[in-house]
Amino acid sequence: MPAKQICVKMANEPGALHAVTEVLKLEGVNIRAISVLDAAERPAVVRMMVDDPELASNALASGGVAFFEEEVIAVEVPDHPGGLHAVLGALKEAGINVLQLYSYLGRSGPNAILILVVDRSAEAEAVLRENWVRVFDEAVYER
Repeated sequence: MPAKQICVKMANEPGALHAVTEVLKLEGVNIRAISVLDAAERPAVVRMMVDDPELASNALASGGVAFFEEEVIAVEVPDHPGGLHAVLGALKEAGINVLQLYSYLGRSGPNAILILVVDRSAEAEAVLRENWVRVFDEAVYER
């Protein structure tokens, strides 16, 4: 099963993000990666990876928080200059566009973990694996 991020569109106002994290905190859900995009006059978008996606989904639904899930690619990236560049180079050569990218708070040994959303997920996963990039499935939640 591929990794998934939880996406919440929320009012762009003070306290809105706090309300979302409160729902997760009360259920004991740990946020492992988060990206917040300010959209000025539109709703803000929060994307996050959590330690227990099913528990988080149930908590958000019970708390009346509208959300959706989206498949992501969680990849291990060498934590040295040029590590990310090499991973992105493999995708560039295959003509795959990176739509979202943010860091995961956990590590895989000495390496960083990044979350990617691309325009062609299945092809991207194959390209990354062919280029010796470790791609996580749901095991990323166990970090």
